[in-house]
Amino acid sequence: MTDARFSTKSQNEVVPECETLVQKDIQAESKHVVLWRKFKSRPMSEWVLLIMSCICCALLMGYVYGIGAFFLEMKDSFGTSRAETSLVQSVTIGIMCCGGFISPLAASVVGIGNMCIIGTCVACCAIVGGSFIHNLSVIIITIGVMGGLGLCNMFAILFIAIGKTFKDNYNAALAALLVGGGLGYFMFPFLNVLMMQQYGWRGVFLIHGGLLLNFIPLGMFYRIILQTDPSLVKDKKCSNHSYFQSHISLWKDPVHITFFICLILRSVPLGLLNYFMLDIAAYKKFDAVTGSLFLSCVGLGNIVGRVSILVSRPLIKMEPVKEYSLDVIFTGLTIFCIGLVDTYALMLTCCFLFGIPYGMLSSTANIAVFSVAGSNRYPTALGIYNTGLGIGFGIAGPIGGIIKDNVRSYDHILYGFASICTLSGLCLLLVFIYVNRMKKKVDLTTQSMEIYG
Repeated sequence: MTDARFSTKSQNEVVPECETLVQKDIQAESKHVVLWRKFKSRPMSEWVLLIMSCICCALLMGYVYGIGAFFLEMKDSFGTSRAETSLVQSVTIGIMCCGGFISPLAASVVGIGNMCIIGTCVACCAIVGGSFIHNLSVIIITIGVMGGLGLCNMFAILFIAIGKTFKDNYNAALAALLVGGGLGYFMFPFLNVLMMQQYGWRGVFLIHGGLLLNFIPLGMFYRIILQTDPSLVKDKKCSNHSYFQSHISLWKDPVHITFFICLILRSVPLGLLNYFMLDIAAYKKFDAVTGSLFLSCVGLGNIVGRVSILVSRPLIKMEPVKEYSLDVIFTGLTIFCIGLVDTYALMLTCCFLFGIPYGMLSSTANIAVFSVAGSNRYPTALGIYNTGLGIGFGIAGPIGGIIKDNVRSYDHILYGFASICTLSGLCLLLVFIYVNRMKKKVDLTTQSMEIYG
């Protein structure tokens, strides 16, 4: 009798718990169904905007990260050092990322579509004109500086347009845009080498200048779909009090300061591998085509990392900053592996494994910035993030080139930069954990004072 009573009692307790769990699952499933129906029921014009933006993002990322395929050819053509030759890609990416401060303000004044068209004209003229120049310093100014100024507007406009169009489903649309960029990163390094064998590196620059002209019809489509808000033009002032207040409060936050330092330190080794992958392949006794294949493997892993973050985001319950710091640590460890291996199969495997955490941290970074800054300070923090990214990628080429011109082994360079990347992620993780614990202690003391006070 006692066993029966206990069993019936446990059954009576379990049944309500099961019912509540089932109800929660139904509610969560219904939320996902509602969001999917909203996303699916959008007008066709918004779907066209998303598809065109993803294609143009693939062309943009393919051009920017595919410049590394020209490194050896340009170095041999001009007879310059590695540090000087790498400035073409370093300056391009650095200015493109650092433009995050200026582009949103200019777009709010001129208009999103107009800014996209202006940036495209500037970038394409600089790229096409630079392909005919026979002086590396002038090429750095035209393709690097002028082209980067145009590309920074094209790059920022993609995210602004997606954010304005897909406000309710921004994460899904942003993930699609990032995957599009990853596809360009995967395809174009290998395609650039194949085209370079037929047309030379100058001809490939001309081809990319023509491909990037696809941003002009995209900008015209933005002008039709997205209307300029006149209130933003009137209220947008450089001396805005909230803008400076957000800067001051962010630079007082130890997590934000550590995040910014970690961003620069982890961007340098990533830029080093992007810029010098073909030179690293030549050091390991591989040809240029194989080196471009290694770079494409990094792009393939990058896509896998971005998609895995998109799939695992609802399942993994972890603070974004902690997840980001772990991705940085894993990225540093895979750079170690690239320095260790010498065979073709292991290099392909290590490049692919390096691309996975690289893509994961690229997708997690914006979410981590939002969690550190909050909704009110997010635009300011995003501009600071892009600036730090531009600084890291901008100094990576000259630093790596100067070191390699004076040090014979690429393996020691990879070990050193892998250590910097790993330690920066570990430092960010420890600071974040310490600050969180201190905040919890402060919250507990304030709650106890409110109760007993």
